[in-house]
Amino acid sequence: MIRQILVTVPKLSLPGGVSAFWNALLPEFHKMDEVHFRTLEIGGHGKNVFGPLIDLWNLRKATKLSTDLILLNPSLGSRSFFRDAFFAKYLIRNNIPFVVFFHGWNLQFEERIDKKYISFFQNSLGRAKKIFVLSSDFKEKLLAWGYQGEIVVATTTVDAKLFQKQVVINESNSSLDCQKILFLSRLIKDKGIYETIKAFENLRTDNFNIQLIIAGSGEESEAIKLLVEQNENITLTGHVEGQEKIELYKNCTLYCLPSYSEGLPTSVLEAMSFGKPIITTPVGGLKSFFQDGVMGYFVQPKDADDLEMKLRTLLKDQSLRLKMGTFNFDYAHQHIMSDKVAKKMFDEINMFL
Repeated sequence: MIRQILVTVPKLSLPGGVSAFWNALLPEFHKMDEVHFRTLEIGGHGKNVFGPLIDLWNLRKATKLSTDLILLNPSLGSRSFFRDAFFAKYLIRNNIPFVVFFHGWNLQFEERIDKKYISFFQNSLGRAKKIFVLSSDFKEKLLAWGYQGEIVVATTTVDAKLFQKQVVINESNSSLDCQKILFLSRLIKDKGIYETIKAFENLRTDNFNIQLIIAGSGEESEAIKLLVEQNENITLTGHVEGQEKIELYKNCTLYCLPSYSEGLPTSVLEAMSFGKPIITTPVGGLKSFFQDGVMGYFVQPKDADDLEMKLRTLLKDQSLRLKMGTFNFDYAHQHIMSDKVAKKMFDEINMFL
């Protein structure tokens, strides 16, 4: 008999994040004969105060169909946490088993749970059969909150169809060629965009032949546009996807994302799949996943000087870039492509079907 799994997801037409994760995995799950995955899109209600009630009503309707397991996909933030906690309470009352995958983790909200909501967690999301997280630090926190089920430290993924069999690194042997630093993310302060620009401008004063490509959009877009409009060596592309995004990864020298906080950013994994060295920060899932000095370099959050130093090291050493890039390419294609991540996840939840 074919087992039925219902997955709660944000609108799958949205770029990045959890939508990208499930857009990559669902085609792999649909290839499996023994199980049927269907989705329930939630959220996206803007300022509508009745949004969570609408989502709960839609969950109730969805579970009227035969459902063997629910896979909830919250982030550890106030809106997502409370919405999915009430989902969990409904599922508990109706004896419907569920597992949870925390994709994001807000440290400020973690402190709120520590102070006020541990019992609420234990009686809602803490009743999950299994919980997936993106960092061993997050696992330790769940244990501290009294979770007694199995916790899996998982990874996000990249779409195997889009990124397989790409060329490792498009490196030139000429020191005269311009080297391209890629920053691809939402344009918000917490992604470290201002530190990236400052470090880049300091490197330019030392006559490095470099270009900074800033790809993405967000609340800081206009401020960044004004900040860099006189700098002909900085390019703003706006939001990119599909082939345009692939070309940016293929043609960059290295990838830079010095975030203040993270889960496990898909963009880092995508850049690895193209064989690019990475500069990022020891936060969230990156702290336990990323191999400093092997995949690239960690820098301290909010430290433009540290970022400048690590950028300088990689820009000056082509052989080091090639070594790191080759390792990243091999690692990505062995461990984090969507077909492999889908199989690992199914193996983890199959025991509950």
